[in-house]
Amino acid sequence: MNNKTTLFLGFFLTISIFVLSNLLSRITTISYNFIPATFIIHSLMLILSILAIVYFAKKGWLKFHFKPVKFRYYITGILIALAGFVLANIISTIILLAFGLPILPKGNGLSSIAGMSFIQFFLFVFIYASICEEFLFRGFLQNFLEPFKVYGFTITKNLRISLPVIISGVLFGLAHLVLLFTNTDSTIILRTVIMTMIIGIIAGYFQEKHQSILPAIAVHMTANLPGLIILLMS
Repeated sequence: MNNKTTLFLGFFLTISIFVLSNLLSRITTISYNFIPATFIIHSLMLILSILAIVYFAKKGWLKFHFKPVKFRYYITGILIALAGFVLANIISTIILLAFGLPILPKGNGLSSIAGMSFIQFFLFVFIYASICEEFLFRGFLQNFLEPFKVYGFTITKNLRISLPVIISGVLFGLAHLVLLFTNTDSTIILRTVIMTMIIGIIAGYFQEKHQSILPAIAVHMTANLPGLIILLMS
């Protein structure tokens, strides 16, 4: 498969899995109140991502790595993710101020998790959503675009961000524009998109560096940690 085909197919399948998961969730319901509607979206996303990974791995077009790494690397990823969270908020605040927009959301700002208990958020967002989204954007997309790893940006002697890492991170952030179809405050949407782009790039970097999706999942969970803490304290 040539590079143009790889790039197009990677984008097309990732967007298709994301859109299809959201659309199919609209015609599928769960009567059990404890399970949020997002569970269906993420379940479909996980299933379709795994099917794509298995299919293309058998074709030899994708290598998927799922192996444990040393504990200190998880800690490093978590600490950098926390720094990325702070950086994202600084950048988004600067943008909001530059355009004369409010830096604080109206009301609680985020309708998509309104009414969730601590246990619900912990199970279905902090853990489950982190796993499902990483399987799509890092497990499938980034690994599928591995031939483009030769391209990228060298920041320091020991730090290089490859093109697949950047693409998967940016697309992951843009995917959160789906919040435009909810009652989520625009300030929260901007902060979420910027934050998820930065977190996505950090997650992708650690997956590529350690050849495993596990540290990427840990980084992703870290991004959801503030919401978990807020619910714990409320």
